Amino acid sequence: MGRTVLITGTNRGIGKAIMERFAKEENVTILAHARKETDEFSSLIASIKKDLPAVEIDPVYFDLTDSDQIKSALKDVLTRHKKIDVLVNNAGVVLPSKSFLMLDMEQVRKSFEINFFSHVLITQIICRAMIRNNGGAIVNMASVAALSGVEGQFEYTCGKAAIVGMTRRLANELAPYNIRTNAVAPGMIQTDMIMQMSEELRTKLQNRLVCGRLGLANEIANTVYFLGCNESNYINGQVLPVNGGGITFDLR
Repeated sequence: MGRTVLITGTNRGIGKAIMERFAKEENVTILAHARKETDEFSSLIASIKKDLPAVEIDPVYFDLTDSDQIKSALKDVLTRHKKIDVLVNNAGVVLPSKSFLMLDMEQVRKSFEINFFSHVLITQIICRAMIRNNGGAIVNMASVAALSGVEGQFEYTCGKAAIVGMTRRLANELAPYNIRTNAVAPGMIQTDMIMQMSEELRTKLQNRLVCGRLGLANEIANTVYFLGCNESNYINGQVLPVNGGGITFDLR
């Protein structure tokens, strides 16, 4: 019997790449989350299953800002799938950025609702199932922004910093139940989310990258997959930057 993996935000970008990476595992069942059903998402799932007939992909739909939807969808998931081996809290959003002094508090709340609070609720529900099944692995999606305090995206940076704190706290609390909790902190990755940055900020940061290029979504997916596998059994409570060496502060 293969593993069952729940991944949030699989319709594009890094989440899509994570789903595609786990799909290569033998006899895996993927619970693929998206906000709503679309023809594009259905076609993506069909394409993966055509290429990898052994994989089972079960779409799961809920809005991250609606706690009732989350609870209802996950209750249904746990009725149909008694065991969740891996939870990947990937879904997130970057909202239009303003300077700190011009912040709209409603936007800050919305950002936290999607990037942090929803994942607290999802993790709480799923880790109870993991405890009943004697273990599992949780991989959270943080960001190097939470580690470096890079300029811009105040609410996103703070929400991802909360993910870092959550990761380290849960690693301690859930370890006695054989549940590992780690996080991946991507740098600048070539996805739609990066393109939501202002062109000025994006160009400025990209020009300072040590490795001279943007990262690729599959490079993040490979790291997430490793942290969700038995090969990383002695890794717990870590936040792993995947950023090509970060940015240089030599501005000559």
